Amino acid sequence: MPDADPRALALRVLDHVGRGKFAAPTLDHALSRHDLTSQQAGLVTDLVYGTLRRERWLEAALTPLLRDPEGLPQELRWLLRAGAYEKLFTPRPAHALVNAWVSVAKRRFGMLSGLVNAVLRRVELPPVPEPVRLGLPDFLYSHWRDYFGDVSWAAALNEPAPLWLTVFPGGREALRSEGTNFEAGPLPDTVSVHGASLRELAAYRQGLVQPQNPSSLLAAMLLDAPAGARVLDLAGGAGIKAAWLAAKGARVTSYDLRSSRQRAGRRNLERLGLEVEFKTHDLRRPLADSAPYVLLDAPCLGTGTLRGHPELRRRLREDDLKESAALQALLLDNAARSVASAGVLVYAVCSLTEPEGEGLVAAFLDRHPDFSADTPAIPLPRLRSGAGVYVKPVDGLDGFYYARLRRG
Repeated sequence: MPDADPRALALRVLDHVGRGKFAAPTLDHALSRHDLTSQQAGLVTDLVYGTLRRERWLEAALTPLLRDPEGLPQELRWLLRAGAYEKLFTPRPAHALVNAWVSVAKRRFGMLSGLVNAVLRRVELPPVPEPVRLGLPDFLYSHWRDYFGDVSWAAALNEPAPLWLTVFPGGREALRSEGTNFEAGPLPDTVSVHGASLRELAAYRQGLVQPQNPSSLLAAMLLDAPAGARVLDLAGGAGIKAAWLAAKGARVTSYDLRSSRQRAGRRNLERLGLEVEFKTHDLRRPLADSAPYVLLDAPCLGTGTLRGHPELRRRLREDDLKESAALQALLLDNAARSVASAGVLVYAVCSLTEPEGEGLVAAFLDRHPDFSADTPAIPLPRLRSGAGVYVKPVDGLDGFYYARLRRG
């Protein structure tokens, strides 16, 4: 079993992320293999997510102190970033945490621990340009500044979110009975939990709550599908939105290309005691199916989820935006073919760009004059409204774009 020291464990996760792994599942796997206290698990989580969110600013602080940064082992560079993050962005005593990181370095890198000691004792935060301070790729910062104007809200993507839960009947009572502190969320059927992890909640094991950001749940709510209505959930993945629709009485068929995610979805629906029909299909091809209510939560760059998926910051490239929008346009055209006469199509992406959102929907409406868009009234903070609406990713919310399209 790997070293269970929280800082060593965080370093191991960061090194895996640096080699291409996704942060959330890698961290979950690491935590599941160790019997850590809640405080220790919280430290690992903070070090991993905080370091990834602040990576650009940390690099700006560390680089002047290193003679040959590129010549250092990659794992050592992650150690320096994580140590600098903990010193510069947390209230923990600097002397103690530097000593703790030097101890990790001695076990991992021997004589190079002297370099770690010298650098972490000297490192300070330098003044940097706004995109570096916000931890954003330059192209994304420029796009947000040009399209949305003010970009100060992006600072919220560097702060942790609560554990958001969608609650099913009996969920709140179960949380209260186990002594979990929670607050009402911004939408019906949502609560936020502080100071507890999902694996600690009996209500989760009992199938009474589901982790889900309210911005994600709202995509399903905007369908406004009545009980008994047939719904197609396209690019539905593990069927998290489909589960809520099924709980409200809809008859849901969820389509996705990845059968592995659907297998996970079936297991989750069993936990919840709900029924959703899963079908595997490449949505780049039209469906031989139709319904009066269709939800397309399309694959996207995920720029509205940089808080929870901070590793995306180091992966995003400007060329990705054009490719993503082209795929979404194809999926949306195919989804439109599956909307029954006078039906409703909700298009959603957890991304905050014009080509994946408002621009894409405007082009869709030009191609499909039998559809019209409304601007849904939503109880979440907005960045921009027009042919759809963008959710501002503040207060722990993910950024989303939604368009509600009506046929006929």
